[in-house]
Amino acid sequence: MNGTLTVAALTMREALRRRLIGAFALITVGLVALSTWGFDRLSHSGSLTSGEQRLSEPQALIIFMFMFSFVVALSASAMGSPVIGADAESGVLQTIVARPLRRREILFGKWLGLAAILVGYAAVVSGLEFAAVRIVSGFAPPDPLLVAVYLFAEGAALLSLALVLSVRLSPIAAGVIGIAVFGCGWLAGVVGSIGATFHITGLRDVGSVARYIVPTDGLWHGAIYYLEPRWFITSAAASIGERAGDPFFAASAPSVGYLVFVVCWFAVILAIGTISFERKEL
Repeated sequence: MNGTLTVAALTMREALRRRLIGAFALITVGLVALSTWGFDRLSHSGSLTSGEQRLSEPQALIIFMFMFSFVVALSASAMGSPVIGADAESGVLQTIVARPLRRREILFGKWLGLAAILVGYAAVVSGLEFAAVRIVSGFAPPDPLLVAVYLFAEGAALLSLALVLSVRLSPIAAGVIGIAVFGCGWLAGVVGSIGATFHITGLRDVGSVARYIVPTDGLWHGAIYYLEPRWFITSAAASIGERAGDPFFAASAPSVGYLVFVVCWFAVILAIGTISFERKEL
């Protein structure tokens, strides 16, 4: 356990020294500024009635948070993809393995260190965005803490996948595949929404199955649900046939069974990574 924590601390230190964190911080500040301006214009628009403005606020916040979810996913993939591959290419990994550390301690330590950074990033992103929106418009999501949790879980899923891929692939290949998987997962969710709208079973099943293969879209819909005020969900119930095809709407929170599956998914992915790393020749 001490070895795992030591590797985690070193991984955090190394990640914070990289300019990548600063780049994503600048992107985050830019998005927060853009959303603040957008909500300020929305809240002071003379062309919308009070009812239309009230209805548009949660929808706008969901769209802006989708942009943040993409940044979190991109950050997770960028941090996780070079973890093993880059160290193996530079010879650093051979030095670490030669010390009295088990390979699983190295892998879990690196995952833990990067996950800790991701927790902080998701918390800061959510806190800044919700505070800015609240100041300029007065609107706030009903469960901001759970939104941040689901945002982190979505990023952690991609982090885990990218880290496991980095055991066997180059940093560039692992990063590209990670982002591609994230995009395909979201696209499959859109396809599933289209299938639900037009009652096409095959398309609807694509979205359902994809959420079990890679749970990023399912976790993102969990974040959507906790961004929506209860009155917003209730008002949408009357037109649920239309909203069923909306990829930016969630009528219910993820089920307990699905969340249990996600925990098992994490365990299986990290177990695969551990076995692969144990068998890797350095």
